[in-house]
Amino acid sequence: MPLESTMICLDNSDWMRNGDYPPNRLDAQMDAATLLCMHRTNDNPESTVGTLSMASSRNKGIEVLLAPTNDQTKLLASLAMLRSQGTTELCTALQIAQLALKHRINKAGGQRIILFVGSPITEDVKALTKVSS
Repeated sequence: MPLESTMICLDNSDWMRNGDYPPNRLDAQMDAATLLCMHRTNDNPESTVGTLSMASSRNKGIEVLLAPTNDQTKLLASLAMLRSQGTTELCTALQIAQLALKHRINKAGGQRIILFVGSPITEDVKALTKVSS
C-alpha cells in the first residue's frame, strides 16, 4: 500500500448513543476505526493516521484527538478518549481535518479524510461543496 496520511473524523454526537448497533453506535464506530487505524499503519510503516472528534457542546468544541502519527499505542489511546456530547459540525470538522493534514510531518504521499457520520447532516449542499473543493 502506498504512503498516506489519513485523518479519521469520528462522530461523537449525542445521536451516537442510539442502540441500533449493539451496544451502541459509538462503540461500533470505535471498533471500525480501530481496525482501520491498525490496517493503515500495518500496511505501510511510514503511513500516518490521526483522529478528530466532530461534535461540539457548549464547553468543548471540535478537537483533534491525535495529529497524524504511526504510533499504534497513541492511536488506540486517542480512540479511548472519545465521549459522546453535543451535535456534529461537519463542515468545521472537515476544515480542521484538512488543516491537520496540511501540517503533517511527512509531506510525501497522499492525503485522505475518512468520516464516520451517524447523526443527521444539517449543513446545506453548498457549504459541503465549498469545503470539499
